[in-house]
Amino acid sequence: MTIWGWFLLGAGTWVLAVVLKVLADVVVQRTMTVALKDGVAALLSGLWSSVCEIGLSAFAFWYWSASFADALVMALGAGAAEFLILLPAALSTKLDKKKTAKAAERANWNAFFAERTVAFASHLASRALAWLGVGGPGGAAALGSAFGLFATTEAIQAYGQAKEWDWLNNRTLWTFLFFQMAIVLVEIVLIFMWWR
Repeated sequence: MTIWGWFLLGAGTWVLAVVLKVLADVVVQRTMTVALKDGVAALLSGLWSSVCEIGLSAFAFWYWSASFADALVMALGAGAAEFLILLPAALSTKLDKKKTAKAAERANWNAFFAERTVAFASHLASRALAWLGVGGPGGAAALGSAFGLFATTEAIQAYGQAKEWDWLNNRTLWTFLFFQMAIVLVEIVLIFMWWR
């Protein structure tokens, strides 16, 4: 497969994962008779998100015998798709009829790009770790780590949404981003550990 094929496969698997996550959310909300606590719901959301995103990536790595470089290109495709889906929402705030102060607008864009940078790093690290489990020497431990760490990042984000965290509050945003960066660093350490 060409580099563009892997890039588009990454974007496509990300879109398919989002569709599967939304469908599961609709089904669960319509069939649940008991309301789940925010923490439990966030944990289940994180696990399902990991099964969808990392699971589809791992399957693609296995099915098409991906190289490490292919896995990274696929991760870039997933990150680019997510960026393009979120960009119109970020742009729509600029089209709001209320005039926002230049400093506030700049802070919002800085927050958006900081979060997207960390998200790109997360896509790269989690899929590289998953590749080490499927096509590299990491085996089940690497694949399990990729699933677990990605589930953790998704669960924290889901918990924040359930608790209606103010994502534009500097303290909230940077605490969340530092937590996400710490997980990415753990993934990078594990990649180097299993690469040998």
